Amino acid sequence: MRDHLYLFFFMIHFSTGCILTDESRTTVITAYTGGSVLLPCSCADPQSKVDTFTWQFNTGRQWIQVFEDEKFSGRRELFNEGSPNNLSLLISDIREEDQGNYMCTTKQYTYIQLIVKGCNLVQNRESWTDVTGYSGESVVLPCSCTELQAKPKQIRWVYYLNTNEEIYPNEKSERHKNRVKLLNQTTPGNLSLHISALTADHGGDYVCSVSSQHVFYRLQVKEKPHIQTVCVSTHQPSQQTQELTHQPSHQTQELTPPQHTPEFLSTDVFIILGVILSVLLLALLALIYWRCRGGRNVKKETSDDEELNRKQDDQDEVLYSAVVHVKSASTSAHTQSNPAEDTEYAPIKVKR
Repeated sequence: MRDHLYLFFFMIHFSTGCILTDESRTTVITAYTGGSVLLPCSCADPQSKVDTFTWQFNTGRQWIQVFEDEKFSGRRELFNEGSPNNLSLLISDIREEDQGNYMCTTKQYTYIQLIVKGCNLVQNRESWTDVTGYSGESVVLPCSCTELQAKPKQIRWVYYLNTNEEIYPNEKSERHKNRVKLLNQTTPGNLSLHISALTADHGGDYVCSVSSQHVFYRLQVKEKPHIQTVCVSTHQPSQQTQELTHQPSHQTQELTPPQHTPEFLSTDVFIILGVILSVLLLALLALIYWRCRGGRNVKKETSDDEELNRKQDDQDEVLYSAVVHVKSASTSAHTQSNPAEDTEYAPIKVKR
């Protein structure tokens, strides 16, 4: 009884077929021109068996079979070889006309809305842009899409002088042969033109064209300015060298641009001068202070000397007065005993 029940459920499982994961839903996917896009569609049950299925595209007027229409010839691929329940559709080399609604159908259906972004030039304008290049060097003429992942269906670079010469993709200009390339190695939307080893013959008008969009450039090639290099030698030149020096040279010497003094040197000079002036000012103030302090010390020492001298004179005066007084007393006694002798008087020194 149990074996019959298992067989019953097994038959129901396979009779239901493939039930889509996103049944009756609409998925929005964005792609870029020139690239690839995967439109997902798969059964919810990996063991499901898919009898029939279709991919259809709505042109706006009707639904067409993707695997039968020439529009997708060589650009369509299914992912159901390794896993039969995976019905996803891969479309390569996306074009703007691939934008629209797609439908994956088994017994159910799922919708996918595909939005395709193309190339719109960033510099799209009618005026000319002046560009300057120098002989022997390279120059880049900018041209790019607003979406750098979008690759344009067709890109042309044309050179205008006396005649119109296509230089990309078909290199029909001899003057540009092996000198031009596009800078789109990693970003398909970068259509800038790189011109190497410029000469005066490369001057003229250039146009970048994508569909009905154009970018205009006017290239002027100038000679790179040179400045003569003067070498100073410390050894005495030989006679042969002197003779060669006096002979006129017809060869163009290699010139180097002038060396400019960095701006920070002038700032350092002002800083150093300021420090020197500050040191001198401090030294002058120290000298004035020292002299004033020395004057006060000299005046004080002079006052001390005068006071000391005055005290010494006073002591001498007292001592001298005492001597005179003693002598006078002695003289007076002697006079009384010898009245006939004349009395001598010593002068008394009085210091005021």
